[in-house]
Amino acid sequence: MVTVNEAFARLWPAVASLLSDGTARGYLVAWRRRVRPTFGTRELSELTPFDVELAFATWSGAVSTRKDAVAMLSALCRAALKARLIAANPCVGVEYRRLQSGDPTSRALSRHEVDRLLAVLPRDGCYRRFVLAMLYTGCRFGEVAGLRVADVDLEGLTIRVQRTASPGRHGEIVVGPTKGRRVRDVPMPEPFVPELLAAMEGKGDHDYLFTGPRGGFLSSGNLSRALDWHGVRDRVKTFPPGEPALHWHDLRHTAATHLFLANVPATDVQAIMGHSDLATTQRYADTRRDAARRGGAALTAYYAQSNGQLQGGESPAKSAADLGN
Repeated sequence: MVTVNEAFARLWPAVASLLSDGTARGYLVAWRRRVRPTFGTRELSELTPFDVELAFATWSGAVSTRKDAVAMLSALCRAALKARLIAANPCVGVEYRRLQSGDPTSRALSRHEVDRLLAVLPRDGCYRRFVLAMLYTGCRFGEVAGLRVADVDLEGLTIRVQRTASPGRHGEIVVGPTKGRRVRDVPMPEPFVPELLAAMEGKGDHDYLFTGPRGGFLSSGNLSRALDWHGVRDRVKTFPPGEPALHWHDLRHTAATHLFLANVPATDVQAIMGHSDLATTQRYADTRRDAARRGGAALTAYYAQSNGQLQGGESPAKSAADLGN
């Protein structure tokens, strides 16, 4: 019989070899904080889907964080299956309560809020350029950090996104493939061109575009501290109580939303954003709101042609003579 702790010690190198550095780092956090304290001394073969569901229900943290812990355990169990340590993966069949999906467009900045963002940023410099790169291209933070001069096509006004620079297992910056492991091209709007040219100045083709003041990689923490982001972001956009404050990833939501507002087809938005499926992209479309507006206009026209009751209020009283007619 093998405990979960013993299985981790034996199988983790094989599990980690299949993961990106960022995912492996997140899984190790999930192991230390949730999986090991809950299941470490348990016999791996005795775990059931209910055991996992119960742990998920009692773990603290956001739903996404707890799901990451289940994903980590499931990856370990898949390796254990291959090693013939267990007969079934106890994470298969685990059920989660269905939650209402969030609206990413509610996190996006309006054009007026974009103006506020520009106002709180420095007038020039590397920090401003990095933020505008996220806003105008829709790239993830690590994708912006991983852009090189050679990725820019000034004639076609596009940028090729083919790598990401993100924290590795020990906090070091690791350059690797994008989240979807696909190369894609993103548009370069005219307002961003001067910032891009400034970032390219004096650099060779293989130099990174959006570096810090000393030429190194920027992290989200360093950028936030440099801009006093936690102190100024509420001047850009606020959210209802209970919702998190404006985050760097919300600039990606902004780019996707604005592509739809600019009437870019959904399939093109999907390609630009690098979404793996069209359903993810459609969450940024305004089709539901447009349907409600069309429905309201149609109902208004319908009621205008109907009798008094449908128009609202009481029908006028009828006299005996009216009834006789």
